[in-house]
Amino acid sequence: MEDELLFLRTLCDEAVPRERRVELIDSHAHRAFLEPEHQVVYESIRVLFPRGPISAARLGVHLTKRGFPDVDAEKYCPAAAPKL
Repeated sequence: MEDELLFLRTLCDEAVPRERRVELIDSHAHRAFLEPEHQVVYESIRVLFPRGPISAARLGVHLTKRGFPDVDAEKYCPAAAPKL
């Protein structure tokens, strides 16, 4: 299940080329995640991705609207490290 978490974080990571993230999203379109929460997060990411960058705030709002207000979106879209 750790692999699933890393996968979802990759989809939210703006440092990963957009084309690569599109490939990953498409290749997992029919995948069933082991962790039910991961499935819900993936479905929200698929909806949000075409509309721009995926932040924890955007993901959290989308999950809440879908009926999952207790999902910690920061776990999937951690804040970017401050640049020095």
